[in-house]
Amino acid sequence: MKKLAILAAAAVAASLAAQPALAQKKKKGQQQEQGQGEKKDDKYAYESPFPTKATWQLRTINGKNPPAEASLLIDENLRGTGSSGCNTWSATLYPIKGHRLAMGPVAMTKKSCTPEVNTFERAYLTVLRSGPTWDLQGSTLTVKSQYGELVYGRGL
Repeated sequence: MKKLAILAAAAVAASLAAQPALAQKKKKGQQQEQGQGEKKDDKYAYESPFPTKATWQLRTINGKNPPAEASLLIDENLRGTGSSGCNTWSATLYPIKGHRLAMGPVAMTKKSCTPEVNTFERAYLTVLRSGPTWDLQGSTLTVKSQYGELVYGRGL
């Protein structure tokens, strides 16, 4: 009985002595797994550089020349601003996995415009607000959604 108690005490002591080393090894493994998992599973991760700190001038909307100038600038804080034809706008633009954009609430000036420019402005902002995909090829940025396609050129 005494031998059994001594063996049990030795086993408990050995177990307690090994716990810090095992805990540290386990923690390190979890950190490595999380680091790898965040890159694969993070829905806000994007595969290529997001086109920030550049002004983009709209060249075409749905394959046609726009009736008014429109622009897009995304700063390093992911704040999008620009002109939508007649008014200026501002909203947060987040890159989402799969080269998609998520747009927050839009703040916009309230200038009166011609009916043609009002229609263009609505179509332009609808594409940006609809969770579009984006693709950057050289100095051309293309933004597409089910509501249309915006093709931008890098501005000066």
